[in-house]
Amino acid sequence: MKIITRFAPSPTGYLHIGGVRTALFNYIFAKKNNGTFLVRIEDTDKERSKDEYIDAIMDGLDWIKLNPDKKPIKQSDRFEVYQQEATRLIEEGKAYEDDGAVRLKINKEGSTKVQDLVYGDIEFLNKELDDLVILRSDKSPTYHFCNVIDDNYQEVTHIIRGEDHLPNTPKQIQIVNALGYEGFKYVHLPLVLGEDRKRLSKRHAATDLMAYKEAGYLPDALLNMLAKLGWSNTTEDIFTMERLIEIFEIEDIQRAGAVFDIERLNFVNQGHIANIENSALLEMIEVFNRRNDFTLNDHHDAHYLVELCKGSGNTLDEISQFIKPFIVKFDDYNQEDFDKHLINAKPVIDYFIEKLESLDNWNEESIEAIINNAKEDLDLPMPKIGLPLRVALLGRAKSPQLNSTIYLIDKEVVIERLKNSLGVIAEC
Repeated sequence: MKIITRFAPSPTGYLHIGGVRTALFNYIFAKKNNGTFLVRIEDTDKERSKDEYIDAIMDGLDWIKLNPDKKPIKQSDRFEVYQQEATRLIEEGKAYEDDGAVRLKINKEGSTKVQDLVYGDIEFLNKELDDLVILRSDKSPTYHFCNVIDDNYQEVTHIIRGEDHLPNTPKQIQIVNALGYEGFKYVHLPLVLGEDRKRLSKRHAATDLMAYKEAGYLPDALLNMLAKLGWSNTTEDIFTMERLIEIFEIEDIQRAGAVFDIERLNFVNQGHIANIENSALLEMIEVFNRRNDFTLNDHHDAHYLVELCKGSGNTLDEISQFIKPFIVKFDDYNQEDFDKHLINAKPVIDYFIEKLESLDNWNEESIEAIINNAKEDLDLPMPKIGLPLRVALLGRAKSPQLNSTIYLIDKEVVIERLKNSLGVIAEC
């Protein structure tokens, strides 16, 4: 049997984290079994469905690399099919008209068994089910009806979706049986929760997937993190999609709700950033640099600057913001760092202005020599030299090692900033 899975978002909003996790598990399971991953746009809600949301969903799936193997279908293109199937059920005595709507007859005897690959066998008493509306009075299909028809049409074998859909399953099995379809295997995933262990909402995380792109998270990192929400078969923290497909098994999906932790995402994102080649990372960060009103295109050693600073933030944007004062004049000093390190450091600043101005070779080795001499000439420990200089040059006390920090700023800018800091010190 060829495995076919589907992700079926409703275009009534943007692609959110819970939806991405569902799409991911469908994608992984299909690829694990050399199967097919499909996307279906469930746009039967005419009032709330919008083309802009369809575009946003597909753009999000493309960014996160969960592209379907075939062109998506839209339910709004298939209304005639649903009406034909409803008519067939009426003709077969399995459905009836009721105030303009069409209802499916439910046998109230016995129970409907849901065989779920995560939650096991669950029985639902049929007497608790009402006759299901399958076409509304305006002849538009209900969610359950077109969902079943389309899964059969797309030859889906495994329906993988959130645990909140589990109560819908016996209703859909009733429709499957009435239509004479073969049916599907079900996999219900534990819900994604916020840190308060309530269902994930915009209180806990961005509702739009692309907000994570805009913040500078990597798609591989987001998938990596989401994979471990409700699934566990590895002690590895950082892994690729290829590795995930290799080790994934349905049996390892858990039943308990999984907490979306932004700090965990930050950790994973840092891990993926660390694994990117500097040339590729420089290109990725440049997008954020331009957004932050600067560029590294003309920097004298941009690759090295990125290499030394890539561990300075959780996201590409945070790294860009960290790099910015190497290139652009900062607005003001961090007041705490200024008061603690720079305000009484005039002798250090004077010394380095004199020595750096006369330096012919602007490289780490020559700058390091000046630093070593300063420790002896000024009789100061390294922190009393390095921290004031960092604050004077970048407005803050945090930076890579001192000789690299100085080297990575243009010589003229270094001298200018050191002289400016003397003026600020004098005013205090």
